[in-house]
Amino acid sequence: MKIIMICLLMIGFASCSEPSVVIDPAPIEVLSINVRTSNASDGDNSWIYRRDIMMEVVKSRNYDFIGAQEVILTSNADRNQYQFMADNLPGYSSLFRPRGSSEASGEGTPLFYRNDRWEADAAEQGTFWLSHTPDVPGSIWEGTDQSQYPRIVTYSLFHEICAKRKRTGFTVYVYNTHFDHVRGTIVQEKEAEMILNRIFERQSQSSPAILIGDLNAHEADRPILFLKGQTVTIDGKTTTPPMALIDSFRVVHPDETDIATIHHYLPHNPTSGRKIDYFFSTSNLIAIDAKIIHDKPEGRFPSDHYPIRATLHYRQ
Repeated sequence: MKIIMICLLMIGFASCSEPSVVIDPAPIEVLSINVRTSNASDGDNSWIYRRDIMMEVVKSRNYDFIGAQEVILTSNADRNQYQFMADNLPGYSSLFRPRGSSEASGEGTPLFYRNDRWEADAAEQGTFWLSHTPDVPGSIWEGTDQSQYPRIVTYSLFHEICAKRKRTGFTVYVYNTHFDHVRGTIVQEKEAEMILNRIFERQSQSSPAILIGDLNAHEADRPILFLKGQTVTIDGKTTTPPMALIDSFRVVHPDETDIATIHHYLPHNPTSGRKIDYFFSTSNLIAIDAKIIHDKPEGRFPSDHYPIRATLHYRQ
């Protein structure tokens, strides 16, 4: 697999230097990590004690896109997770907007991207709120007591570029999100419905799309089934999704049972079965590798979630 990957990367970069030759681009490597908010009182597992080893895991591969959740922006340097990540990811640019009404501080879902390979489209990027009013900062689903915090999606259309900063013609949408924390709620179902409709209605229909996120839902829960194209009941109404996304992990590991992506700093339990972090993609991308990362540098968990990664290839 490693030899194949190296060859694919070389082919992809060759298409940059020879734009007249139509060649498949290199695979896309993506990472998702819920960093666990620095506002939590976690004792020895607090952010200040694990931030360096977390970045060691994040930087272990040359990811194209890194989607993070629960990331805090604050003037307190010891708790400013966004700035710490940005400072320690040379070669990456980012898109970030906290989920609350203020742009200056709060929690959000930043999307980091390799700026030597990708350029964010100036007209198709930003943040929208998973609510009845997606353009209103800090908004939540009205009429329900289940939505306690604003939930957002940070996204962009990305153009692949070569060393001369010229576009190769290959594009991809990337969406990073964090669903409501209460599993089995109408709110989660509405969040899945809204984001799938957004992906379905994306302006460049030929461009593939990747959804990164901590969805706080198990594989058999309605929000996940809906994202995968299954008709489900949402808020009492039978709802058919406009399209189906593909779970990258299940493409590579269809029968895997050791699937927990959250551990709460407890010893690894292969039978816990709590898979709540995902990569989904449109059908014009195919996963050729996927992994739940159990690394513990210096014997310490990088977060209360296991990071997950996937390698996706453009499909003809």
